[in-house]
Amino acid sequence: MTVDQSSPAGLDGATETVSFSGSVARYNISIPDYYRANPDVSALIVGAVVFCGDEILLIQRAASDFAGLKWEVPGGCCEGDKDGTVLSGVARELLEETGLRLRSVRRLVDEADFEDHQKANFTWRKVTFEVDVEEGHTLALAERKAAITAAVRLDPDEHEDWGWATQDEVQRGQWSKGTLDSMLLQRQSILEAFQTRT
Repeated sequence: MTVDQSSPAGLDGATETVSFSGSVARYNISIPDYYRANPDVSALIVGAVVFCGDEILLIQRAASDFAGLKWEVPGGCCEGDKDGTVLSGVARELLEETGLRLRSVRRLVDEADFEDHQKANFTWRKVTFEVDVEEGHTLALAERKAAITAAVRLDPDEHEDWGWATQDEVQRGQWSKGTLDSMLLQRQSILEAFQTRT
């Protein structure tokens, strides 16, 4: 059973509400509490999967950044001084990276740990969620996609491009923009998001 819940979330000092399904309630905790409950995790990254019909929103990392020109879902590191909870970190990152406003967190897509090869004994955890956005949420599919498309705003210091990709395009690594290349864990998360949709 899925129950809609909400919690206060601070986005740059503003009081906002993050709505979420009961299946992700365990992430409705503060960043310090998350680290206390998960002592093996050194840093927490969140990702936001935005679907519109059978397509997923992907953004391309800036060429000057780590993993430059790779495609990914919006996301980034949770910050204890900015994020009231892990889920509010999802809202903040989605807003900062795309200009889109989170309406609700639908479900957990996946959770993956990986070691930092630059730092000894440092484990990153990436938690990816499927989300709904405010833009166009009451509209039919074509109008919803147009509303989301019109609202996307990238920070050029972090991302160079964005687009809508199908599962087949992600699997082939090719789409209308050319090569669709992602980091391995990111590609796995994107495909998992497609494969586990209900």
